Amino acid sequence: MKRLFLVTMILVLSLSIVAFSAPPGNYNVDDNADSNKAKVYVIHGIPGKDLGLDETLPVDVLVNNSLCLLKGFKFGQIVGPVSLKAGTYNIKISLANTATPCSNAAVINADVPFNARETATVIAHLTEAGAPTASKYINNVTRLYGNLARVTIRHNAAAPTVDIGVSTKLGDLYFSTKIPGLSNPNQVGPARLPARSYDVTLYAAGTDTAVFGPTTLKLSRQTAYFIHAVGSLSKGTFTYIVQSIDLSPDD
Repeated sequence: MKRLFLVTMILVLSLSIVAFSAPPGNYNVDDNADSNKAKVYVIHGIPGKDLGLDETLPVDVLVNNSLCLLKGFKFGQIVGPVSLKAGTYNIKISLANTATPCSNAAVINADVPFNARETATVIAHLTEAGAPTASKYINNVTRLYGNLARVTIRHNAAAPTVDIGVSTKLGDLYFSTKIPGLSNPNQVGPARLPARSYDVTLYAAGTDTAVFGPTTLKLSRQTAYFIHAVGSLSKGTFTYIVQSIDLSPDD
């Protein structure tokens, strides 16, 4: 019976890992959301050290040249969800000005579209070459049941293309797999995985040379995880920012 359980778990893991490369579907719609609004999360993913500034790099976030949405927003912080009417918004990110927030020249200036009933994440991060930028991602927020979690991995770091190793121990057996070719600013996933602990390792693309990790990630049931790789490998600031959203059914 124990061996049957382990074999079943390995099969589930194998099928889930394959899903990391599956094309996106229509899973991004939140059925409980306002029919004309999007839910938006914002992440600060730029270590100040990479730009020769204060490590926390406080910034202000200005929306549509009128709403100073965030003041003194620091590296690693996640805010949201903010409810926004569907449409395209101009977002300007500038170094924080404590006296007059949102008045400094924009370091990042982007027009970002949001669709009705979607749940999205906007992250300020570095390009592969190390320049500040911002990217928007749509999050899978469909319900999860049982002992499952959902995982998406996003490359938002000043680093070349990497392969991602995922491993876990199931009883007496050790399971591992490698997801190839993740480049900035792309993502892999989502994959549904049994809720448990996993080790995540980054490898130089096409090799078995580990460049970061392993890092242990503990997944809770009925939760979506969006793992953002940020910082710089060459400058020693590389890390993960993990955004999680509870997807457990309403009672």
